[in-house]
Amino acid sequence: MKGIIMAGGFGTRLRPLTYGVPKPMVPILNKPIMEYVIKLLKKEGITDIVSLLYFEPEVIKDYFETGEKVGVKMRYAIPTADLGTSGAVKFAITTYNINEPVLVISGDLLTDFSLRGALEFHRSKGSLATILLTRVENPLAFGIVITNNEGKIERFLEKPSWGQVFSDTVNTGIYILEPEVYDLIPPNEEFDFSRDLFPLMLKEGKPLYGYIANGYWRDIGSLRDYKEACFDALYDRVRIEKSGRKIEWHGCELWAEEPPEIPNGVELSGRIYLGKGVKLSPGARLKDSIIGDNSSIGVGSSCVSSIIWDNVSLGDFSDIRESIIVSGVRVGERAIVMENAIISFGSKIGDEAIINPGVKIWPNKEVEDRAVLSSSLIWGDRWAGEMFTRSRISGIINDEISPEFASKLGGVLGSHIGAGNEVVVSRDSDRSSQMIARALISGLLSAGSRVQYFGILPIPVIRACLRERPSYRAGVHIRKSPYDARVIDLIFFSSGGKDMPAGTCRSIERVFFREDFPRASYNKIGTLERPRGILEAYKTAFLNSIDVEPIRAKKFKLVVDFSFGGAIEALHDILDELGSEIIPLNAYIDPNRITKTRSELERQLADLSIIVNSLGADIGFMIDPSGERLYIIDENGRLLNADEELYAVTKLFLMVTGAKSIAVPISATMAIDKLASEYNVRLTRTRDDHLSLMEAASSPEIDFVAGTRGGFIFKPFSFACDAMFAMVKILELLAKAGIRFSQLLEGFPSLYREERVVICSWKSKGKIMRELISETSGLKRDIIDGVRILFEDGWVLVLPDSAHPQFTVMCESVSEEEAAKLADQYAEMLRRWQKE
Repeated sequence: MKGIIMAGGFGTRLRPLTYGVPKPMVPILNKPIMEYVIKLLKKEGITDIVSLLYFEPEVIKDYFETGEKVGVKMRYAIPTADLGTSGAVKFAITTYNINEPVLVISGDLLTDFSLRGALEFHRSKGSLATILLTRVENPLAFGIVITNNEGKIERFLEKPSWGQVFSDTVNTGIYILEPEVYDLIPPNEEFDFSRDLFPLMLKEGKPLYGYIANGYWRDIGSLRDYKEACFDALYDRVRIEKSGRKIEWHGCELWAEEPPEIPNGVELSGRIYLGKGVKLSPGARLKDSIIGDNSSIGVGSSCVSSIIWDNVSLGDFSDIRESIIVSGVRVGERAIVMENAIISFGSKIGDEAIINPGVKIWPNKEVEDRAVLSSSLIWGDRWAGEMFTRSRISGIINDEISPEFASKLGGVLGSHIGAGNEVVVSRDSDRSSQMIARALISGLLSAGSRVQYFGILPIPVIRACLRERPSYRAGVHIRKSPYDARVIDLIFFSSGGKDMPAGTCRSIERVFFREDFPRASYNKIGTLERPRGILEAYKTAFLNSIDVEPIRAKKFKLVVDFSFGGAIEALHDILDELGSEIIPLNAYIDPNRITKTRSELERQLADLSIIVNSLGADIGFMIDPSGERLYIIDENGRLLNADEELYAVTKLFLMVTGAKSIAVPISATMAIDKLASEYNVRLTRTRDDHLSLMEAASSPEIDFVAGTRGGFIFKPFSFACDAMFAMVKILELLAKAGIRFSQLLEGFPSLYREERVVICSWKSKGKIMRELISETSGLKRDIIDGVRILFEDGWVLVLPDSAHPQFTVMCESVSEEEAAKLADQYAEMLRRWQKE
């Protein structure tokens, strides 16, 4: 068997460590990551190895040469184009005419797996391809693989959201392939293992297995991963061969590659790793640190929990805390480098300079004496560094989301869409939204973007404009949170007006953390424009999509609460066309009344109910400040709950239109199933998020989409939830049906809902989902989003929260007692699995 090491990555997420150095050559305990990979292969008898190179190939070739110094035969293959993962392996196989099995492994991971067990499993199963799997606490960044009890692979899910995490078993990037597989990979074409080859094998029924390996495994995919891997190696949490010898020195466990000279007054504590030629000066203090070859530690200097590469000089009385100092750096006397700073190749830090926490310094930069270098805002500590919750970034105003943060984010977004391209920015009326919008615009301009600033507008108007104008490459709407006055939301749209896809959000996020994005030159700074006619275009298209005559003939009397939001600006002229008596409430923009507590919202809805009833109105509506969510009060003054609203509006649509297919979220009431059966329509369930509703609406096979939070998509005008259009469309349908709204609830079944929230650490979520999938394997279930288990008279949905460390357990049943029982039962299961 031969080995193939994938060593061609750019290592962009590890910048500035990887400027001029390929990621496999980044050191752990003074040796390149790739050297540990080679030694792992050699340990299992795989000594004929081909390394696939691309970025800075000479660095790898110069270090390993023929492979003799590490006890293997090493050859190299350098594709001339991006062929994808399996396409590159095919290139290596073809280049060296390999006709025997191969083990493929990434050159930038650290592991101590026993490959022998995997090879024996592969042979015993008669597998054509075996993927080594492992269990991780947070599987979001990896490809999830689901196998049966025999290890045969049943399903793949590449980089899922929490709602799609059905296991914590992930693809490690280590594959065993038989020669029969090689013919499935087209030559000289981009072809990927997870995206192309393995799904093809599943489709064709080829033997494809997953082997769950035990031991340490870490994909060095981020600066945090790199730092943790270094200290895992230092503290023997991964079984790798260390160079040098272990020395006990006054309670410190010291590893040294050659006998160290330790002058008087040097303090060593915790664990220390010293490379060759390290010079320690009197009074130096080292704790839990790794020091590279030929580095010098000055008199009285301190180095705590830090990683120092080769040829670094730390000046006298300097102070290095939990940081990474890359090769060739000079740190001046009494300089301070604070937590999580990174100083890259050849940089010079002046005497008494202060490098603040989280600052990254690119290669060959110089910081003057006594300078204080501050970081741009670094996002608060979220699991896996995630800023986005779906297509939204939310944070505390002027703390987590400040003008500095917004400006940097604007620069990243602008560089992502490309200089010279157009991007839309809009906001609500709050002062903090205005502040963040201006900062975001500054960042966009610095990246060369052409900013189209719409000012204060409801979200549906923004979406409609993005759909109608393909030249707009992206959009951002800034609003104060409807639920928390301290919080601000930045909502991102793609070209066409849909929520920005998760993959794009991840790309923006990676560049943001990397702090490596181009700025425009002085003569290519972007432009700021305020386009005219946005509202007028929306109103025209709106009225062209409504049959106004039946509404005029009906002469409705309605009460509309505008919630102090921008919907009044969009609807004012439209409502004049309806020939109805309209009693407006809160029909002016007030930035101080956008956010409401739950009790305030309930009081506002109760007031609306009273007014509808006392005035004898036909119906009442409340539109949320963003213009997306609709609340309905019937003619009796009764506020419909979310299930009733979903049922009534869907029933109204089916009665009038004769539609054949509808879509609702996975969490929607089973009363919709009854309705679908009565009207003989096809019912599709989607994931429980807005983007999934929009994707369903884009299908020509779906006639109508209804959400569970007062959102409705009436095609073809709407492609996203638009409360303004939904309100007028409901009036049109009521007029055509000739009924009162309360009549729509006739036949609504007696159903009971229960909900439980179970707090769960981020690291346990994947494990719990795996247990849940196993526990429910024999039951009827949906795994569209979370796990929905179906019973004869009800269902249970277990849904991991994408923004918080918790699960939500939702239950619905014809029996109140049974709903409560199921909710308690599954909540208790989740709590038990956390403890095991």
